Amino acid sequence: MKSIKKNVIYIGFILGLIASSCSQDSFDENYYNPESSVEADIPRLFSGLLFNQSKASANTIMPRYWNLYVFHLPMPGKYSQLFGYTATNGRYEQQTAYTQSRWQYYYTGPFSSYTEMMKLYNNLSSSEEKAGYDLFMQISKIFLYDQTAQMIDMWGDIPFSEAGHILTSSGLIQNAKYDDQKELYYKFIDDLKVVADYLNAYQTNSFYKPMFDKADIINQGSLEKWKIYANSLRLRLAMRISYADEAKARTVVTEILGNPTLYPLVTTIANSIKIDSRGAELRSVVGVDGIRNSFESGGFNYAPGFLINDLMKPSNDPRLRVFFSKNANGDYLGLDPNLDPTVQEDQISNNLISRVDSATFSRNDKFPGIIFTPAEISFLKAEANERWGVGSAAKDEYEKGIRQSIEYWFYINALNDNADGTAYRPETPATEVEIISLLSSAKVNYSGTQQQKLEKIATQNWANFSVILAHQAWAEYRRTNYPTLIFANDNSSSQSLPPSRLLYPENERTYNPTNYEAVRAKDRIDAKIFWDVN
Repeated sequence: MKSIKKNVIYIGFILGLIASSCSQDSFDENYYNPESSVEADIPRLFSGLLFNQSKASANTIMPRYWNLYVFHLPMPGKYSQLFGYTATNGRYEQQTAYTQSRWQYYYTGPFSSYTEMMKLYNNLSSSEEKAGYDLFMQISKIFLYDQTAQMIDMWGDIPFSEAGHILTSSGLIQNAKYDDQKELYYKFIDDLKVVADYLNAYQTNSFYKPMFDKADIINQGSLEKWKIYANSLRLRLAMRISYADEAKARTVVTEILGNPTLYPLVTTIANSIKIDSRGAELRSVVGVDGIRNSFESGGFNYAPGFLINDLMKPSNDPRLRVFFSKNANGDYLGLDPNLDPTVQEDQISNNLISRVDSATFSRNDKFPGIIFTPAEISFLKAEANERWGVGSAAKDEYEKGIRQSIEYWFYINALNDNADGTAYRPETPATEVEIISLLSSAKVNYSGTQQQKLEKIATQNWANFSVILAHQAWAEYRRTNYPTLIFANDNSSSQSLPPSRLLYPENERTYNPTNYEAVRAKDRIDAKIFWDVN
């Protein structure tokens, strides 16, 4: 893998890695203003791994303009049908300049941070220092594996094991082979158990642990929440491969669900995994670089057709009022992506299409960077029990997941502090009567054949992701083939339907030609990711 610069990439850019303090609203002068520091160290690089302020607009966790507007919404968002889009020519085509940006963000952001951490760690002079900083290195794997798995989910084989050679001590670029996607996934699943076991056995070091607490912008020093993150990610990855390798997936999931004390999972809002919006740098509505412009400046806030028209509205889902705004008729209507474009434009111009709710999403300055919600874990548990009889009853986990999703999204709505001048008032929380009505509705109630139940689980998981986590929704849609979405053919384009994967960036073909040649045959839009076997 090569950077856009063909000859040299300077290690000095690493000094621009910045993150947020866990104990202050504003960034710590020393940790998060690396220009004041002579050289990077492991704690600063760890913070930069979690949130790279110098690349904030492309950040893939906090809602930022560049990533949302040019990549996330027009590609994963469209391919998962989690926002409403018009039937324009070329609608499924990949914007290669922007897939290049997403690819490059990973390698010059999270991956390079970890690479530099590893170099510093390997050069430590004493075993005592290595033992102390091992906490940073073990936990950094959790975040790195999460980010890397997302890359695999979109591209398949990627440079990984040799990509660390890109940044050599001299700053010279070296080519990197593409690693097998399945081997990487299995490595992550196995390594996450090692990390979880390490954290279970960890003995607090009074010198290094406070440094870790200060550098940890996600879980603010909570090792329990890092365990939860590791185990939740391991569960997600195991279920992701479960149709391709059911035996391995079942073994891993059985181990996790059978040992909740050793391997705790996300179960509540309090122990969910996210970056809380706080301070100047971690706000969500930050001028042109924030969540507001991402949705409101380019027609990305139209409500999706299937989610509203076929699922939520017929079921009287209370999440409607925190997900979307009503149209000119005081009703909810999603934009059907398969209608004639003239009909769509007429609906839009007459304000007949609902919009993504601005109070919850686009003008919510406290919108967090969401990594794991409680509902996702409950839906994965429900699927595991329905298929294998593992863990708690599928119906209980399924209904719990819906309740958790309702609670979570009303919680997000209530975070809005009117910082964007919206004169916002929180929506009335869902009542028990509303929830029971939803759970008993025809499209939601847990009944039917096993396949129909699995469809309901997958559909609710997809809905809970919302457009913000469309990359996960797109992966789960390809894995399960649910919900049953209709994508009309775009006969004007050679890419007439959504792709099964993203094409490799042009820079890979140009600057890493030998290694690209080894994967050229797989570089097709219809080549499926290894776990996509349905």
